[in-house]
Order: sequence, then structure tokens, then C-alpha cells
Amino acid sequence: MTLLCRFHHTTIHQQDWEIIMQDGIPYYIPPAWIDPARKAIRNTMHHVGVA
Repeated sequence: MTLLCRFHHTTIHQQDWEIIMQDGIPYYIPPAWIDPARKAIRNTMHHVGVA
């Protein structure tokens, strides 16, 4: 589970994003029109000490 604001929660559903959890960290998979490879990305801004 991950916490999203209302705007980003809506965007995830409307634009075909996916969220997966790896070791308790959310990774976001963009829709194919943003990244055809659909490479998982994560927000590192709020993860102190996690690389």
C-alpha cells in the first residue's frame, strides 16, 4: 500500500500507471505512451538511507 494525494490517485487510474511493491518500497510503472519499456521507477526524495 502507498499513500497518494487525491490528484495522483486519480492520475494513476486515469492514465494506466501501475504500482508494485518491492521490499516495502513502491515502484511506479508508467504507461507505454510515457515509457514504451514501462521501466519501474521510484521516488527517492522521501527514502532516507535507502538506495
